[in-house]
Amino acid sequence: MSRNVQVFPVTVPDEAGLLITSPRRYNALNALIFGGGHRRLMAELAAASGAGPGDRVLDIGSGPGKLAAALAARVGPGGVLGVDPSGPMVDFARAHVPDCRFEIGVAQSLPVGAAEIDVVTCTFVMHHVAAGHREAALAEMWRVLRPGGRLLLADAHPSGLMRAVAGVMGRISRRHTHGHAPSGVESPAAQRDPFAEVDVRRYADTLRAIGFEPPEFIVSRHATGFLTTHKPL
Repeated sequence: MSRNVQVFPVTVPDEAGLLITSPRRYNALNALIFGGGHRRLMAELAAASGAGPGDRVLDIGSGPGKLAAALAARVGPGGVLGVDPSGPMVDFARAHVPDCRFEIGVAQSLPVGAAEIDVVTCTFVMHHVAAGHREAALAEMWRVLRPGGRLLLADAHPSGLMRAVAGVMGRISRRHTHGHAPSGVESPAAQRDPFAEVDVRRYADTLRAIGFEPPEFIVSRHATGFLTTHKPL
């Protein structure tokens, strides 16, 4: 018998995908996963985005506002807009991150005009977007960026040891469910690699097809993969 443990409240509306609705539990989970390195990771993400003084930045899936705050420290007050589909997340961010603006919205229909943004960040978010809306979300990032604007996608990129352990645990789980795939496994590839859903390299071809420059990929010391690209001038 398997058991599904819910770490924090979520809902799954058609348009928003997986929606996290408890900012305090989400913060606690990040503290557990990253320990004291979470703030350093936010600073590293902000630096990797290329955001600088005077830039207009859009943080998609801004959650409780931790990355938005790190971005604001680089661009200045009022330069960062965070968009998140969760009302509780937006309310929390508005109450705790005074130098940024936050609005409710989904990645595939951003509340921003065309070519208004210098930098778009979307971190630990794309796997929450409903699979059928991910290409539209990437196209929206293109739409809102000005020519020459920069895009950062990031998500977990565990080490080889972590991948091996997760693969073994996945095989054990599937045997215990009598050969049926666990909830949330969408393809044989995902069964072979339990982290396939969060590997941002999967979006590189789509980004090039939309018109972005060929993306660059790096792995940070915080087991996070960074995919960066530009909208051509």
